[in-house]
Amino acid sequence: MADQAGRQRIEGAAFGAVLLVAAVLRLMRLEDNGVGTAYYAAGVRSMLQGVWLFFYNSFDPAGFISLDKPPVAFWIQAVFAAVLGYSGWTIHLPQALAGIASVALLYRLVRPLGAPAAIIAALLLAIMPIAVAIDRSNNTDSWLIFFLLLAARTALRGRGLSLVVAMALLGLAFNTKMLAALVCGPAVLAAWLLAGTLTWRRRLAWMTAAAVTLAVVSLSWAVAFDLTPKAKRPYAGSSHDNSMLELIVMHNGLERFVRNRPAPPPTPAPAQTARAYDAVPVGPLRLAAPALAMQFAWTLPLAVLGAVFAWRRRRAHIALWSVWVVTYAIVYSLAGGIFHAYYLSTLGPPLAALAGIGCFELWRRGSTHLAVGLGAAALWQGYIAGASLGWTSIWVGFPAVALLAALAAQWRDKRPPAVIGGVALLILPALWSLSAVFAPGNLTLPSASLPRWLSLDDGRGPILSRNWTALTDDPKLQAFLKEHRGNARFLLAAPNALLAAPVIIRTGQPVMAFGGFFGNDPVMSVDAFAKAVERGEVRFVVLATNRRTRDFERWVRAHGTVVDPSLWRSLPPESRRAIALYDLGVK
Repeated sequence: MADQAGRQRIEGAAFGAVLLVAAVLRLMRLEDNGVGTAYYAAGVRSMLQGVWLFFYNSFDPAGFISLDKPPVAFWIQAVFAAVLGYSGWTIHLPQALAGIASVALLYRLVRPLGAPAAIIAALLLAIMPIAVAIDRSNNTDSWLIFFLLLAARTALRGRGLSLVVAMALLGLAFNTKMLAALVCGPAVLAAWLLAGTLTWRRRLAWMTAAAVTLAVVSLSWAVAFDLTPKAKRPYAGSSHDNSMLELIVMHNGLERFVRNRPAPPPTPAPAQTARAYDAVPVGPLRLAAPALAMQFAWTLPLAVLGAVFAWRRRRAHIALWSVWVVTYAIVYSLAGGIFHAYYLSTLGPPLAALAGIGCFELWRRGSTHLAVGLGAAALWQGYIAGASLGWTSIWVGFPAVALLAALAAQWRDKRPPAVIGGVALLILPALWSLSAVFAPGNLTLPSASLPRWLSLDDGRGPILSRNWTALTDDPKLQAFLKEHRGNARFLLAAPNALLAAPVIIRTGQPVMAFGGFFGNDPVMSVDAFAKAVERGEVRFVVLATNRRTRDFERWVRAHGTVVDPSLWRSLPPESRRAIALYDLGVK
């Protein structure tokens, strides 16, 4: 009994230390990230101004257009902001707490396979680079992962009702990031099937009930949105037919795989490519590319060995994590449309779980197995570090230490060198995670990059490697607009949400993004916009001077007067990102 109590105290202390590590990495300097993704931050600021705006996930305080993601994560952020006050820190805090809670949930999920496996799995998720990066943002993925882990834990109970509850939780995940949640469905179902002992007749009955539950919970908000008369709700952002169901299928579905891109204009000079997406070629080895592997895959060999060696002991658990990895890996390998590195955060929990299990299984099997596992992981880390930082970099020394420890563990037939090797394998992922704290890069598209922290080129281009603030985030511009707005309903109109968001965040006033997120949404016609101007709803319009001219831009330039920049501009103009302000109220 005394020995058992002592082991429990040690386990509790280790688990507490892991949670502390997770909390420090997610909360330290969190306020430095400002409002993060301004598009989402503007939506939360708008939702705080009314229940109607809150329910319809409105981007702007006028309810002109909605965010192009489902509302659950933003509802949570809005609740935190309502209680603690609206600020960048309060809208980032929920995701940091969700990330810490996910570490704790992973520990509970892996615990049946052994306390050491659970502690290691939780630690690996706590320091996983992309997990830290996404949990320090106001994107929706942290809550997606939290709900997926809750669904997984419920399904592993193996009872009939547990599958129904798991599918309800999966429906909540769907209302956090739409179809991205359903990729985990096969893993949750596989875990439930292997964990339970029901007859097949009862299983089919419960599966039918669970499928109905999933459909009802998943589509409830989208159907309610679409059934509302279009004149009484915001336009469905990033959709072509003003439909949330269409948004689910197209922009947040098929366009992630196939995206029609217009031919780029010829560039006069081979300057550094300004990519807005992580352009890693599609294919079966896509996720093995160093640019992506450094985000999540530092312990991949250990995860593979964990799945192999623990299969017979806990089939339901191993099936859960293995199917989870495989389904998301297939989807991300085929996604030829819109793809960002932070999507890989959904691979964090299963890979951390399998790697923790793999470490424990290798330890149980003795020094030879330990040497093989450590050696494989060391070579893999050496490949990632060498390709990312240079093969002669001192950072490659950590995998080299792990490799030497693996050889020592085999040669001397002892385990202590394996512990040294294991610690060495934690160094690089921990450093990559710290890069998300001290050199976060583009806050809208989170990633971790030790090369970026070291001021080296990580090959991702200028857009993905630094944070860009819209030129409308100008105090003098906002003061000018408020002073000269008159009786206009909208403080400002802009062709896209990227220019509109900073003004909403700073002023809390209605701003019209008449082209949606990128400026491509058919939210309103030029004639409808002209009538809004005639009614006095819009006076000032800001345009980006480096964008291609569309009908809206031509109309504004033809009917508006350019406002002298000395009256409203305090930020220095940039050659590639200039804006102009037009006054449509001057006759």
